[in-house]
Amino acid sequence: MQTTDLTLVTEANAWKGADFSKDPQWAIHLNPQQVSELLGAANRCIEQKIGEVNIQYKDFVLPTLANEIKHWAHEINQGRGFLLIQGLPQSLTDEQIRTIFWGIGVHMGHPISQNSYGEMLGEVLDEGVKMGSGKVRGYRTNQQLMFHTDRCEIVGLLCQRQAQSGGLSSIVSSTRIYNEIATHHPEFLGPLFNGYICINVEEGGDLSTYRMPVFSQHKGFISARILRNTVESARRMGYAKYNELETNALACLDTLANREDMRMDMMLERGQMQFINNYTTLHARTEFVDFADPTLKRHMVRLWLTAKEERRTVDPAIFKDYQGVEVSLQRKK
Repeated sequence: MQTTDLTLVTEANAWKGADFSKDPQWAIHLNPQQVSELLGAANRCIEQKIGEVNIQYKDFVLPTLANEIKHWAHEINQGRGFLLIQGLPQSLTDEQIRTIFWGIGVHMGHPISQNSYGEMLGEVLDEGVKMGSGKVRGYRTNQQLMFHTDRCEIVGLLCQRQAQSGGLSSIVSSTRIYNEIATHHPEFLGPLFNGYICINVEEGGDLSTYRMPVFSQHKGFISARILRNTVESARRMGYAKYNELETNALACLDTLANREDMRMDMMLERGQMQFINNYTTLHARTEFVDFADPTLKRHMVRLWLTAKEERRTVDPAIFKDYQGVEVSLQRKK
């Protein structure tokens, strides 16, 4: 992209968090009929002993809600780029809420592998490991996750259990960040379009580095991609060194992403589900502290989806790996 092309994003996805202070439409509260329909579909799958990740669209029958979920997916793909689903009874079992989460997901898109083990539902919990020293992905830690994107078109996050403290989820519009920088600091667009060095933190294979553009423009659409913690790990480990302009551009992005009027914060409660578009929305998490009882550990469940409805035209060279992580390892039993 030429940095002289400063056309601003005017789509609904270029929002500020403050825009929704009096607009509750982003939070969908399931009504009793919808809960009953979802629970009925989940219970049928459970009774038939169809494993969570083996449930297909045809198995999770939703006579009236299926069409509504299409509208939810359209809002994620073509509208503001995110939503929160809430209203499941607290009395449901873990198996029931996970099955409902997966069932909604297969109505929205196609699940894809999230790691080199081929896991289709990601268990997001503290495994006692730390980022920054090798091939450790942030979802396996209790550390802060800076604003970033995941390697898929849509990411879903289900709260199975909250932490004792911390673990606040935040989202921010990456296209609004682009607009703010283009308007007030256009000199930073060059470094952001050129990108920053990341390290491959996937288990299996040799450690490698690559440059990832933060912003890209393809056929008139602005998209974003960044692994913020991984960028810092690459710098700390000596794989990257940046000049003053590059450093300031990254700092500007951080400042905008964390600004109160820009971001939205959500403390997800049990049974609540967040879905976001990775091309236009960044997400983050604060550090958390677990309960001493291991059975009460914070536990989120993640789902990666390719959309049934194409969101936008993106640069195929930058987003070529958004079809799932190649399976190369087996879990030790």
